[in-house]
Amino acid sequence: MKLHKSLKSVSVLAVMAMLWTVTVTSSTAATITLVGNGAGGGPVFVTSALSNIDLGTRLRVGTFLDLAALNNAISAFRAGSSDYTNTLLALNNNFADLGTGVTNYGNASQVGTGVSSSQVVFNTTASLAINGAAAASYNVFNGSITGVTYSSSIGASKNIYLWTAFNNEIAIVRNANGTGTAAWTTPTSDLSGVTLNMSGLQATAGGTLDTSEILLGTGYNYASGSDLIALEAVPEPATGMLLILGGSLALALRRKQA
Repeated sequence: MKLHKSLKSVSVLAVMAMLWTVTVTSSTAATITLVGNGAGGGPVFVTSALSNIDLGTRLRVGTFLDLAALNNAISAFRAGSSDYTNTLLALNNNFADLGTGVTNYGNASQVGTGVSSSQVVFNTTASLAINGAAAASYNVFNGSITGVTYSSSIGASKNIYLWTAFNNEIAIVRNANGTGTAAWTTPTSDLSGVTLNMSGLQATAGGTLDTSEILLGTGYNYASGSDLIALEAVPEPATGMLLILGGSLALALRRKQA
């Protein structure tokens, strides 16, 4: 498995090894199609600095089993009370993957990524024009999952989520409303497939992407070209908080010396 160079600690390696393990075992004939290449003006995942996410970076496709736990994990991450590693653990422990038989598991240029046919990844590049700028290359994903699994713990008509983690940043999306394309939900029959088309994510009147669908991350909805979804990082401590912590530490030292 390829991990970003910033993920150096053994604990993070262990977390990531766990993170991309398929957790559902019962298989059916259903197929999920992934359309994440900026098609139809749909958004493209980028970092918080609006730069490319590395080819070979994993995406998770499935459902969160406990929505309260999901919301708690998101809130803790945004508040800075849960770091990147612990947030990944919380998300992974609450998530069920939908299948194997993935067709987008890499290409010849991704030597050493260690991906397999059970892992969804950013697997190709696309030349996209965004916000009136000249077309540029963006690392994107597309493909399908042919060995889709729906266990009794997931059930029918459940929201399907797509999320990714890269370089201490995370994004989580779903298409809950279904305007433009069908909502991302598990089928009521094993014979019915689903298309997860990023272009179905909603835009609000204010020009941003719907926060009910981008649960973690920042959406950029442009008048022309494809849109962006930027991953979200643990916030830096505010200056006021640093001053409070510094004052508390100084007071503790004075008491100790006294």
